[in-house]
Amino acid sequence: EVRATGKGTFKEEFVTCGGVALRDVEMTTLASRRCPGLFLCGELLDVDGVTGGVNFMNCWSSGFVAGTSAVEYMTSKLLAEPEK
Repeated sequence: EVRATGKGTFKEEFVTCGGVALRDVEMTTLASRRCPGLFLCGELLDVDGVTGGVNFMNCWSSGFVAGTSAVEYMTSKLLAEPEK
């Protein structure tokens, strides 16, 4: 169990360090190169920075790309399956 007891002072909050190495991600779709059908965004990616507008924009933008790509991936899979 982890219990939150408060937060740090201003400028102590940072985004999570680490994540999936960018070399393992197809950057145009944010698809995993190791696990087909897995799309990554935001702090799942190994991108570090100070919290604030830039980090939010990274999360929102990469979320849009990953989500759109996931829909396209699944749509192509469903269209490729023969009807039953």
